[in-house]
Amino acid sequence: MSHDLERIEYRTGMLEDPQQAAGLTVKILCSAEISANARKAIDEERLVELAGVYGDRNASDPVEYDDLKLTFGDDTVEITVFNRGIALLTSDDDCVRRIHRVLCALPKT
Repeated sequence: MSHDLERIEYRTGMLEDPQQAAGLTVKILCSAEISANARKAIDEERLVELAGVYGDRNASDPVEYDDLKLTFGDDTVEITVFNRGIALLTSDDDCVRRIHRVLCALPKT
């Protein structure tokens, strides 16, 4: 599936107000810039099945925010996670663990 992946947009940061997410810098990776490691993680974790919103936006202040958009031709999968670190430690949500593993495979810069 990831061979059809044309673009990744990733926005992450700490927010005083979740409505401020649009102000975060967006990292954009076009097809040639997406590493084999990231593509492998997206496939192995079946990330396209996980479109939606995860975590608890009220679990901390400021709010940890991750937003990932994967574009496959005419199809876009969007995943948003609020307070990922807290969700990893306090819940047994396999979806958040799968998303976390993919986010760790993305370039840090």
